[in-house]
Formats: sequence, C-alpha cells, structure tokens
Amino acid sequence: MHHNSPPLAIDSFQVPGHGTLRPVAGELGTLVYNPDHTIELDLKEVVAGVVSLPGTEIVGCHARILSAGSILVTYALRHEEDLRLLPLAELDAVDARVNNLLREADGPVLGAVLTAAAACGMVQGLALRPDLASSGVAAPVDRQSARYNCHFVTEDPPWTPDPRLPDFSPGPHCRILLPYTYAWDRDPGTALPELRTMTEPTDIATAQQSLLVGALLGGKRILVDLAKAESPMTDVHAFRRFLDGVWSDYHHLDGYRIESAQGPRATYLAARESIGLDNTQERTDKLLGYVGNSLLAAAAQRTEALDNRLNRVASTLAMVAAASFSLDAVVFLLPDSSPLTPRLGILAGLIGMTAAGILALFLPGRRGRRIVAPPLLPRQRRTVPVPVPEGQPGAPSPQA
Repeated sequence: MHHNSPPLAIDSFQVPGHGTLRPVAGELGTLVYNPDHTIELDLKEVVAGVVSLPGTEIVGCHARILSAGSILVTYALRHEEDLRLLPLAELDAVDARVNNLLREADGPVLGAVLTAAAACGMVQGLALRPDLASSGVAAPVDRQSARYNCHFVTEDPPWTPDPRLPDFSPGPHCRILLPYTYAWDRDPGTALPELRTMTEPTDIATAQQSLLVGALLGGKRILVDLAKAESPMTDVHAFRRFLDGVWSDYHHLDGYRIESAQGPRATYLAARESIGLDNTQERTDKLLGYVGNSLLAAAAQRTEALDNRLNRVASTLAMVAAASFSLDAVVFLLPDSSPLTPRLGILAGLIGMTAAGILALFLPGRRGRRIVAPPLLPRQRRTVPVPVPEGQPGAPSPQA
C-alpha cells in the first residue's frame, strides 16, 4: 500500500473491537549510511484472540510501517515438533499450511488496524488500487498483492538448498532454500528485534515484489474493464496517481542496495535474484505501458463521442434560433388584420420543420440499401458464314 507516514506524534490509538495500540518510533537497523525511520506496532495482543495455529505458539507479532509506503508484518512462531528432522519438501508444506492459516485469520484484524491508523492520522494519504478503492471498503488488505517470506532460525540448519536454484551468495548467517524461504544460522533465543533486523534484506526485496504484483493486478483489472467496455470506466487520473505511488515507493526501497551494509546488501541482492524481482519489474513496465496506451485510446474515443454530441446540440440550437428568426420575420411581415388561421398554419409548419430537423440530427441514420446488379453474362457472338465463290471447295452446290 502507498501512504505518507508523518513523524510520530501519537501516543496511542484505539482499534475498535481489538483494544489499544501504542506506536513507537524506530528505524531499519541494516541501513548504515542514511537510516530510514519506521513506526513500530506490537500486534501480539491484538492477534492472539483471533489467530490460533495448532501445534504452534505465537511468540510475537510486529508491524513496521515504512516511510516508503509499505508495511512489514512479522510473526515469531515456535513449533512443538522439531522441524530440523523434516526434509525440504515437508518443510515447504509446513510453510504453506501456516501461511494459509495466517492469511485467512489475520486479514480482518490487519484491516481494522490499518483503518484505525489512517483514521487517527498516523498513516496519511492512503492510496489503494482504483479497483479496490471503488468497492467502498475503507482499507482492504489485498491477499493477492501481499507477498510472504518464511524464515527458519536454528543453529547449524540441516537443510540444503533446492538443487533447481542457482548458486547464490547471500550475506552471513543466511541460506536460501527456496524462493521466499530462508534458513538462518542463529540462536532462536535471540531477542526478536535483532532477528527482525537480521531478516530486513529479504523483507525489503519481498516488499518491492509486493508493490509490483499489486501494480500488475491493477493493470490487468483495467484491461478487463476496457475490454468489456463496462460503465463507468476506470478513473484515469486515479490510476495514474496510483502508478506514481507504485514507482516512487519501489525506487525508494530500491535505494536499500546503496544505503545498507555490505553483508545485508549481499543478502538483499541474492534474495531479489531468487524471487525474480528484475523480471517482475520488466513485465510490470511493459503491461503498464500497454495499459497507458489503452487508456489514452479510450479517452480519445470518449472525447470523439462527446464532440459528436456537442455538435448535434449546437446544430439543434442553431436550428431553433433559425426557426425563431423565421417566426419573427413572418409575424412582422403579416399585417395585423390578417386572419388567425394563416398565422397558426405558418407557426405549426415552422414547429414541424424544426422538430423534423432535430429528429434527423439525433436519430441514427438508416443505412441505404445497397443494390447489387446481377452479373453481366457475356454476349454470344453469332457466326456468319463467309461466302465462298462457286467452284471452290466448300462452295454450295447449285440448286436444281
């Protein structure tokens, strides 16, 4: 999502039905040159009453509101079973199951928190995709746009990366198992703020991917509307403002590769390569360029239709003005002593002519029937026998 987060000036705000949240100021810990400020929210108490995972304890839930226009939500989970005994395929199945359960359960809660944050002014200028904003929901959480990382934190992780992945060289403690799935060689008992700082490079790359996926979905929705010619048409200016927010936020996050430390930078570059971020950016650029051309063509078509209607209105007004002038001229020329019947006839004739002209302007013209002539057959030529002199071969015999 795209927003402006002003300097923190709110001690607490109420989330209807979920209690009170107290935001604190923070910053991304891996940016060593130009730190970027964040707004930190502890959501553990909010989600504890609505999210439950069998066999898993929710140790923490934290939200970081970035100044670049994205929100990172991090869960800390402790599993009862020893995940180190699972092969990579089963580990991936555990990841998918947990993510699906979280996405089903925390959507309404996160939507309520975002709505309350926007209502109290902590998040300003919230810009949603035009197709989501038109649905009338104040702050929807788009499930398709959100991207999810999975981090397994354990000392000496036993899993080997998927052989289909290229040989990446991330920073220290990180091992890329699958796209969006990472193993960290770290003590799981490390304080949660340090673990969140450790995973920042992969989270930033995933936030950029989420921005581009949201733009792809929005562009596809615009094309569907244009193809179906649904009414009302998409607001071109709202879509342009949304795209301006997409690219400004994307390039703001893209500065991470310049501002971060060397180790996190290596992890960030490896993560964005493993998830295909550059390919997504190229696809998004092409699709949005095509959407822009289609919107311009649709706007030109609507302008042409409007010009035609305005021309018809102008012609009607000109005809009415001409009829009024003709009526004034007739009334002026007729003597006052003339009977009423000719005047009424002239008035009725002028009104009828004006109405007929207006109908001819606004009613669609009938296409003239096309008369197709039958094909001309070639004329048969009559052969006339050439006279042959008598006595020559082929001459007719003399009649008796």
